[in-house]
Order: sequence, then C-alpha cells, then structure tokens
Amino acid sequence: MSGKRKRISNDSTTTNPTTTIIVEEKTKNPQEETNITKTPEVSEELGNDHSEFYDESGEFLWDKYEGTCPTRYRKPNPHIKTNNGDKVFSRESYAQELYDKMEQYGTDVLPIVNPGEIHDGTIYAIDQTYITVDIGYRELVYVKFGKESDEVKASSVGDKTAVLITETKGTLTGTITGGVRHKTFTDLRDSIDEGRTAWIGHVKNMIDKGGYVVTVQGINCFMPCSLAGINKLSDFSSIVDEEIYVVPVSFSADRGTIVVSHRKYLQALIPTAIENLKQSIDTEKEGTVTGTAKYGVFVEFDQCLTGMIHNNDLDEDTLTRFKTREIKPGDPIKFKVKDIISNNKITLTQKDVVDVNPWINISNIYQIPSVVEAVVRSKKDYGLFINIEDGVTGLLHVSEIGEETMSVFNPGDKITVQITRIDEGTMKVFLKMPQ
Repeated sequence: MSGKRKRISNDSTTTNPTTTIIVEEKTKNPQEETNITKTPEVSEELGNDHSEFYDESGEFLWDKYEGTCPTRYRKPNPHIKTNNGDKVFSRESYAQELYDKMEQYGTDVLPIVNPGEIHDGTIYAIDQTYITVDIGYRELVYVKFGKESDEVKASSVGDKTAVLITETKGTLTGTITGGVRHKTFTDLRDSIDEGRTAWIGHVKNMIDKGGYVVTVQGINCFMPCSLAGINKLSDFSSIVDEEIYVVPVSFSADRGTIVVSHRKYLQALIPTAIENLKQSIDTEKEGTVTGTAKYGVFVEFDQCLTGMIHNNDLDEDTLTRFKTREIKPGDPIKFKVKDIISNNKITLTQKDVVDVNPWINISNIYQIPSVVEAVVRSKKDYGLFINIEDGVTGLLHVSEIGEETMSVFNPGDKITVQITRIDEGTMKVFLKMPQ
C-alpha cells in the first residue's frame, strides 16, 4: 500500500484547494532548426525590421542605421567641421555644405525689428494688394500697394528701396514712401557738414518771404533768393517749375526745415569752367547782363562765371545804350574774354583787338627752373620787382640777391634771374639769382 499514489480527497473538509497541473511536451522539428537565421533584436518602438540596413553579403550597415536612430542613440558625424559646439548627425554628402549655409544665414538675419526704424531692402514681390520687401529679417515686410505714391507703385521686383516699419505685432508692415522720405531727409541733413553733395531739386513755388520751396525727392526744402544763383536773378520767377542742382547748407531744428543753395553748386563748377575758358579764350561768347555800374557792365556766362566789360571796352552801340541807361539786367550781350585775373575776376571786351592774358598756360612757357633776361621794374627795401614780360612780374627778395648787389640795380636795368616757382592761382613768380 505504501507504493500507491495517494488519492485526492473530495472531502469538503480538506483545507488544500484542488490543483490541476498540465504538462505539455514540445518537440522540435530538426528541419526548422537548421533554417533559423540569426538577426539582431528588433526594437518594437522603431516598428521596422531593419532589412534595409543589410548589404547583399548580409553585413549590417551601422553608419546608415545610426543616421535614422533617435538623437539619443546617434553619434555626431565626425567629418563635419562645426562652430560653437554644434553637432551634425547627418551622414549625407551635402551635410557640410548645408551646415555652412545655415551658419552664414544666421549671421545675416536681423535679430529684431522695431516700429519707427528705417531699413534698406529689396522689393521681393508686387501685386495689387501688397508690395513685399526683403530687409534681411526672418519675415518679409508687407506694404499696402494702394497707400503708396505713384513712383513707388511703378517700382519693379528687385529694386533697392528703404522702408519705414510701422507695425511688428502679427504681420510685419511698413511704408516705402515714408521710408524713402525719412531716409532722404536724414541724408540731406547729414550732408550739410560735408557740403559736397549736390541733389536734383524741383523749384515748386516762390514764397512771400523772399525764397523758394524746392522739393528734393519728396522733401520740401527752403532756398533763399540770394542762394538761387551766382548773381542776383533778373527775374525771380524764371526758375519756378525748373529742375536745378542744390547743395544742403543748413538745418533749422525749430522749423524742421533744410536750407539748400544753388549758388554753392555753381561755385563748385568755377575751377573747371575757368580751365575750359582758357582753351577757348579767343572765341566770341554770349552771356546775360546781371547789372551795371558807372564804370562798366557785369555779365554772367558759361552757367557759373561772371565778368565785367569796362566802359572803354564797349562797342559803340552798347556804349550808347549804356550811357542812356537802356541796358537792363537779363539783356543778352556778346563779348570776348580779355583777361583772366583769377577765378573770381575776369575782364571782358567787345573790341576787335583782344590782348591775350600772359598768365594763361604760363607754366608751359617757362619751365622750372628757367634762367631768363628781365628788367627791374621797381626797387624796395625788401627786394627788386622784376618784369619777366608784360603783365608778369616777380619778386627777387633781398635775401636772394644781398643788399650790396641789390644796391647796384635801378629801375629799367636789365638783370638775369632764375625762376624757381610759378603760382598761377595767385599770379606770383618766385625768383633767385642764378648759380
């Protein structure tokens, strides 16, 4: 009896519950076992079988696999050169080029834009609703087409412009007309100190206080009558509605007005005009009478030059009209250039015989240094005035000749001197005794 298995009692008084044990034996199929191929464990989170990461020989492509893994599993690409601790995980061939472009783009973008600022930009697109402008910010500036000036509406894509930022909340908006005007006003005001920039202005109208309203790129400026020309205008209304060059000369902070001058622009042209005049000194010219005096007639010519015809150089008809006071400012008059004394002093004549100014191209006639035979014109304590030729006189200072030698010479005596320097602007000749 001891070898028999104990019966499981169904007695209700049994304290241990009934337990059923099922044992299943699984036999392996040898055929299936030999066909099993070992593969790496597949993460259920990735949701793919990774078959794309095997080459034809069954080798696992780890570099390709790491390029698709979540960032925390990937390694940075060691072949990419970065800045500021940046990490690039891409293994693509263009990764370095793309990183370099993104790095450069970040430095060009404006960090922040505020209302009231003026920015230079390029027109990106135009339609009947908006003009968009690229100012190098992370978004474009939207300008309402219908509120802009006709000049702005005629703009083209790619044109450079200035834009005034009006709103930054939500859509970035601005105005090109306002931006251009603000920038022009600032440029005009800043160019006052330099005084070398000329602007094209439109003489809009005259005002009661003796001046003009001149519009420069939409900015109303003030030009006094005294600055409207080299000389006083014979007809102040003659330049109204004309386009002239003006130079900003001052700014009134109280009135917010920029004062411009056409006269200053003309004065800048004088040196070049004088050089051109020397090349055509024998040519008959025509100018405009600007005024008269008891000794002659003042004439404006070649846009910026002014000369005088002395009474003795007037022809018979003009002299008669001069004596009867019939010559008036604004009258046309013909003449020839008699002498160019300086940039601001030119003598004219209506006579047939014109004495050529000996100072014209004098540096080409007398090479430096030149030894010439001359005549003592006058004698002073500090030196001798030497007449090189008619109209050309130089000073031989006592320090160059010595008091003892100078005492030998008298006015009218011939003397040999050496020219050391010629200043055509001041019409001075510097002399010394030859070695």
